[in-house]
Amino acid sequence: MCYTVSIFSSTHVVETDIGAVFDDASEYMPYVHVSGFVHPRLPFVTNERPDALEVVEWGLIPRWTKSAEAAGELRDMTLNARAETIRTKPSFREAIVKRRGLLPVNGFVEWRHEGTIKHPYFVRMREAELFTLGCIWEDWTDRDSGELRRTFSIVTTEANGLMSWIHNAKQRMPAIITKGDRKTWLSDSDPEIIDHLLRPLEDGTLTAYPLSREMSRVKVNTDHPELLAAIGDTIVEP
Repeated sequence: MCYTVSIFSSTHVVETDIGAVFDDASEYMPYVHVSGFVHPRLPFVTNERPDALEVVEWGLIPRWTKSAEAAGELRDMTLNARAETIRTKPSFREAIVKRRGLLPVNGFVEWRHEGTIKHPYFVRMREAELFTLGCIWEDWTDRDSGELRRTFSIVTTEANGLMSWIHNAKQRMPAIITKGDRKTWLSDSDPEIIDHLLRPLEDGTLTAYPLSREMSRVKVNTDHPELLAAIGDTIVEP
């Protein structure tokens, strides 16, 4: 699955790569490494406004959610949406048709299991500073306070060769929407075309390197640059 991301490029780099402008650049908070379970607000482009970057909360709250208490419980379970079931799950099936978005990232951390030990690896694009993850989004209004919250979920798919080796416990990876496919992801309505974009990324496009196991310690604040320092040689392919 995909429960952590890194997004730390400057606002200028993000805007240039995505071809969109921040509504309010002061709202953008860079993260060296952040968990979805703290529900950060991250830079995001919606199909509704493809030329704008806004900050959106990670952890999709379906619009039919009845209370803030229910929303708090649901958002921990909707950090990811599986591509294979996204069109049938009540939380996701309308959003994949009508509300798709893109999350720009510098990379993400995933863990390889070797017996009882988990080894963290930083995964990034081989030849680009940024890449985008395919997402779905929702607007939810708290019936008690009237507050409107925009939230999102990262779509995941089967692992490619590299991610099968790293994420050997779950064999999953985020759906990466390549630069040439971003416009199609945000604008096309053909289910076959959209589903095709959720395929595993071609082997050789991503690379990864091992991190210190400090990254895995729950009590460590992982938003520290030194924790992304490699402790060994870069992996090309296992």
